[in-house]
Amino acid sequence: MKFSHLSRIYSTDSIAIGQTITIEGEDFHYLKSVIRLKLGATFRMFNENDGEFMLKITQIGRSSIIANVESLLRLPALQKDLTLAICVIKQDRMIEAIKAAVQIGVTRIVPVISERVQHRQNKRDKILKSIIQSTEQSERFKPAEFTEEITLKELCAMDDIEQIIWANETESEGVTIKNIKQIKGRPCVLIGCEGGFSDAEIQMLKSHDHVQSVSLGHSVLRAEIAAIYALSCTSMMRGVND
Repeated sequence: MKFSHLSRIYSTDSIAIGQTITIEGEDFHYLKSVIRLKLGATFRMFNENDGEFMLKITQIGRSSIIANVESLLRLPALQKDLTLAICVIKQDRMIEAIKAAVQIGVTRIVPVISERVQHRQNKRDKILKSIIQSTEQSERFKPAEFTEEITLKELCAMDDIEQIIWANETESEGVTIKNIKQIKGRPCVLIGCEGGFSDAEIQMLKSHDHVQSVSLGHSVLRAEIAAIYALSCTSMMRGVND
């Protein structure tokens, strides 16, 4: 990409050519102290509504940077729906999974509480920050939605998910994502926790026609690695079938 060498910052505010923008807080610290941009330097700012713009620094103060919006670089790109539903795990591993998922192209992350989940204290603000950072790094426009925690039963009842691809460690190795004839328009990849799902949860999952059980191979994978693997395979198969 022509401008990929320029640093990239996400904004929740509207952006337009000719606008003067004041940058404070963590973004100010990043531009001034981390990458050490000087007066006259350029960087990129973007959001999912207006697109991506080039900004030029016109003033650097003690606690803020003022920059002018010089030009439009790219219009927002449409992103296909892809949900990751992952049982809650330790926060550092949860963030590792989420960062990778955002870079792969997930549009929504749903933390799931199953019977064997042991960790319930993930800090939402830290996770949201990691989502923004991964969106900036991966050249995407819209940060993934991070929902409130829900149960497995509630996940299966969500009417905006057409297909749940369940990474089932007890599934036959011959049944993989490659065997799925069609990745539907609004799929969800489901990753369990250590110890897997209970017998009752497994029966509940199998009772739903839109849940498809697949194997990720003979190796036993940690949840965050399983998420990366399953999402990558799903995205690849989706591209092949489009």
